[in-house]
Amino acid sequence: MKISDRLLEYLVEGELINEAALTRAVEMSKKVAHGEFIGSLLVREGIIRENDLIEVLCRELRLRRYHSDVFYLDPTMASVIPPENAIRWRMVPLGRENDVLLVAMTDPMDVVSIDQAHEFMHCEIEPVVCSAAQLKELAGALYAGSQTVDHTSEDFNKSQFGNRQMQHISFGSSDGEVEDVPVDDDDMREWMDTEEGQTAVRFVNWLLVQAVQEGASDLHISPEKEHVQIRMRVDGSLKDFPALAKVMQSSVISRIKILARMDIAVTRIPQDGRFSANVGDREINIRVSSIPTVNGENLVLRLLDASSLVLQLDKLGVRSEDAAKIRSSIQMPHGLFLNTGPTGSGKTTTLYSILALLNQPDVNIITVEDPVEYRIPRIRQVELNTRAGSTFASSLKSILRQDPDIIMVGEIRDLETGRIAVQAALTGHLVLSTLHTNDSIGAITRLMDMGIEPFLVSSVLNTVMAQRLIRRLCPVCAQPSQPTAETLKHWNVQPNSGDHFLEARGCEECNHIGYRGRLGIYEVLMMNPSIRDLILNRASEAQVRNAANQAGGFYNLYDDAVSKIRQGLTTFEEGASIVMV
Repeated sequence: MKISDRLLEYLVEGELINEAALTRAVEMSKKVAHGEFIGSLLVREGIIRENDLIEVLCRELRLRRYHSDVFYLDPTMASVIPPENAIRWRMVPLGRENDVLLVAMTDPMDVVSIDQAHEFMHCEIEPVVCSAAQLKELAGALYAGSQTVDHTSEDFNKSQFGNRQMQHISFGSSDGEVEDVPVDDDDMREWMDTEEGQTAVRFVNWLLVQAVQEGASDLHISPEKEHVQIRMRVDGSLKDFPALAKVMQSSVISRIKILARMDIAVTRIPQDGRFSANVGDREINIRVSSIPTVNGENLVLRLLDASSLVLQLDKLGVRSEDAAKIRSSIQMPHGLFLNTGPTGSGKTTTLYSILALLNQPDVNIITVEDPVEYRIPRIRQVELNTRAGSTFASSLKSILRQDPDIIMVGEIRDLETGRIAVQAALTGHLVLSTLHTNDSIGAITRLMDMGIEPFLVSSVLNTVMAQRLIRRLCPVCAQPSQPTAETLKHWNVQPNSGDHFLEARGCEECNHIGYRGRLGIYEVLMMNPSIRDLILNRASEAQVRNAANQAGGFYNLYDDAVSKIRQGLTTFEEGASIVMV
């Protein structure tokens, strides 16, 4: 029996394909290219899901499945199977168990490659089944961190593993680009020249390039008892990457701390640092934070790519009606404009977009931020220096002596900052800032809870907007969907002919997730005489919400989420993750 027939038999027995799909799969198996895994073809054509394929292979062949927290990346394995052989056999070595070599494979039925590896290694080979994306990540991480292969080799990076070409990376600062950060300590310089040091350098380079190519906003390096967990936050969700063997923990963390100008001898108190990396033609600013944990220092790297900054409200996903309200509000000569939402909801990006609209030669704009995330020409941006005792409140006092027309305060965190911002808004300045609240109406309550008098809130507050970030459906593989009657009832949605409901499917473009990129969900609350009177009388949030609805044009977060679901930009499942239904 042919291997492709055996696999189809497994799929039929597991009830993963029906008769029609089986007929189509049989026809496809006759045309499969030499060396191509029929399972990969079935996944690519949408006949089966990759996860289902892996489950069937593991069950029928009695093999283990790859998990990053079970099989750790060991750089010494790179010398076991040379990269050219790994490419030809489509396998990556994971480690040894007694006399058995464990290898990650997407096609554990490729007996030809397994036999060739057996003859080459003179030991038993046991496949561990993984996804195509995991195989690419393992190959890139293992061989990029090894001296057995040049990480700029086009043959490796353009191999059957499908890795994107490894882009050149260099490190520098605002003073200019340099190939690497100089090390002053003689012992550290000697360590950097060792095989361990060079392996750490190459691995960190690969990790940063991978994070940039994946569009990650954060990179987490978290020591566990027996390994080092590595995760990247992509489109708001943390994604596991190959875990690192414990022996590499110290060298990788030291390398990153050197880049960030942090004290590598200090491991028991939190530290902050930063550096910049030039990946290809993109300059990435990276903030590093470390905290001590029971298993070692935990690092989080925040990646800021100025080239990806969107400074147009419509491209952020703001409705044209709400964008018009925002433009009208920021034309007022003074007052307070607030943007609310949880951490990571894109508030700062929205404020930068508003500043871009206001940034004219005849206007003096000054910001105070913690920290400055993106640099904007013609705007004076002040960064807090907490070590020197600088706070939002103290910086705001100094800014008021700089003859500003418009002020942006990164965040109103306390009563003192709130009172100074309110006073600035009362004395002829337009003040933009952020608050952490669940919705726009909650900002009113939050200000008064801080201790700001209702008459001041009523007088200075012009506009409050709230926002969330939601995953966008992959435009390549999203497919039509008909929501169930239960779902429509739950969301109180009456279907109409203009609806364009879609659902996530998954393809190579989105790493089989079904989503790619994010868009904003917004609500904009404009003050009017009725709402100002309610604020003066300390009315409840429900009363303020009723007044906003009666005034007309108030589109809340729920409404905007439903609108984007109807347009086929996202799904009900995603909407439920950010709004109360």
